[in-house]
Amino acid sequence: MARLAAGRPAAVAVRCGDLAVTYGELITWSRRLSHRLAAAGVGPGDRVALLAEPSAAMIASVLGVLGAGAAYVPVDLAQPDARLAAILDDARVKAVVATAHARHRAAGSPVPVVTVPDVPGDEADTAPADSFAATPGPADPAYLIYTSGSTGEPKGVLVEHRNLTASTRARLLVHPGEPVFLLLSPLAFDSSVAGIWGTLQAGGCLVVASAADLRDPARLVSLSARHRVSRILCVPTLYGLLLDAAERAGTDPLASLREVIVAGEALPQELADRHFAVHSSPVELINEYGPTETTVWATYHRLTGPGPVSIGGPVPGARLYVLDDALRPVQPGAEGELFIGGPGVARGYHGRPAATAAVFLDDPFTDEPGARMYRTGDLVRRNTDDRLDFLGRTDDQVKVRGHRVELGAVEAALRPLPGVQEAAVLPDARGAGLIGFVASREGADPVALRRALAEQLPPAMVPGELRVLPELPRNLNGKLDRPLLRTLAAQPPADRPAPVPAHPADDPLTARVTAAWSEVLGAATVPPDVNFFDLGGNSLAMFQLQDALERHCGLRPSIVSLFQETTVAAQVALLRTSPEQDEDAAPSRSAEAARRARTARLRQQRARKGARQ
Repeated sequence: MARLAAGRPAAVAVRCGDLAVTYGELITWSRRLSHRLAAAGVGPGDRVALLAEPSAAMIASVLGVLGAGAAYVPVDLAQPDARLAAILDDARVKAVVATAHARHRAAGSPVPVVTVPDVPGDEADTAPADSFAATPGPADPAYLIYTSGSTGEPKGVLVEHRNLTASTRARLLVHPGEPVFLLLSPLAFDSSVAGIWGTLQAGGCLVVASAADLRDPARLVSLSARHRVSRILCVPTLYGLLLDAAERAGTDPLASLREVIVAGEALPQELADRHFAVHSSPVELINEYGPTETTVWATYHRLTGPGPVSIGGPVPGARLYVLDDALRPVQPGAEGELFIGGPGVARGYHGRPAATAAVFLDDPFTDEPGARMYRTGDLVRRNTDDRLDFLGRTDDQVKVRGHRVELGAVEAALRPLPGVQEAAVLPDARGAGLIGFVASREGADPVALRRALAEQLPPAMVPGELRVLPELPRNLNGKLDRPLLRTLAAQPPADRPAPVPAHPADDPLTARVTAAWSEVLGAATVPPDVNFFDLGGNSLAMFQLQDALERHCGLRPSIVSLFQETTVAAQVALLRTSPEQDEDAAPSRSAEAARRARTARLRQQRARKGARQ
């Protein structure tokens, strides 16, 4: 990237908000930070925690840490303090790099905290800018990203520079050109690696969505239109919300897109079909698959038109093996476990040799000296097109909004809580989160349990709903009856009453808001003064609530206002201030009109596409 900066220093490398940072400014910014880290005692092989909100400073921090010869350890600011402390302790970081906005999260740190300025060219920064402080080697660590561990402790995947180089080289081959890339992934989510290096190494422009942008799909669509974004990467759930927002806009705000990459969770066939129905110009849809342990990705399937969804074939350099329990290749069309070899296979789990040895195995299918393969735990089948179909997991690991979650880790965090004798956690019926079952003779309060979990675990690991039972069901062998729990998770309990308003029937607006909450949360009753997130909501569910309020109340509050007003009572007050509110109007009138308008636009788009074909 330094060569790119030398050859085109005035080209814009990063945009965030009103700030545009050129390649020359970005290199100078990050070089200075690398020397400040070196002065703080950071050197090759060390690890540096990175606490930063989505910003240009976040990108400069990544480059600065690598330029000091160290590996960056990104920490999601949504993590509770206990989780953050556990990660920093496990990683044994030598220093912390923080933006001014996030520095308070490093209070009490036993290691030096280096603050990165919000903009390049800070006059107070006199560190050298003519070179980086160190040059890491291919086997040196580049980053350490933490995932859920089965015991409840975070587990760090250590990726080396040669892994990152191989992954990025493959990305430049599969996705050529100089993209304008909209970065939607948090730094602690390894899809960010694809966006950052796949863009900057190609000489493109990285558009970093701010924290406020990420809360509102409409703002993301507007951001894409303003900067003429040509490529995005996100989880399928978020992409569906972006399509919703684009359709509501009534024009073609995603017209600049040329590639949409989805990853992190299974791509529904319905969403793939919708992609090609909505876009008025050709936009490729690429479904990518790969665990963190193989450096972001290992397979991809490029769709240029409607067709069956799969996870495709290998990225350049990757080797894919579908094996049986004895590690023998299965016949084409047979089900087996996916093993991945090639230069993207990471070093292993930091400080966990036994866990590393269990899944990072010698590769017997190649003559390459020292080659290893990673045991994914994913079940696949090779279809008639010689592509891989994803079938599920061999263990209790699931994906929640793109984040890998070990169900056992959530159960381990639940069991020590007051009043809990036993706990079991499963994916919820909608596939968007988790549902927990707790055995409690004392009748533990599920809201209090969720709050306690939220103080320990990241949001994706906190069940959206907790059901308290006198005891958990068991089969004839005395083992926990998980199939029965899955049945219970798919439907409300028989004794659950129908949803009821939390306010009297003579308050129709409150009844409508309550009904919207009940629909989104699957809750029987909704207290007027309980926070949406304490009842099991999450950021993606808030977007669903926006749609539900439009259906039930005929009004569509902004997503920013919904994040600010997070109780039924507060949202009722918000809606009452709307000049469009009419207590006597049919609640679904404007919502129905909006739906009709969106349907008409979709039909027009499909008609235009059919005419071109």
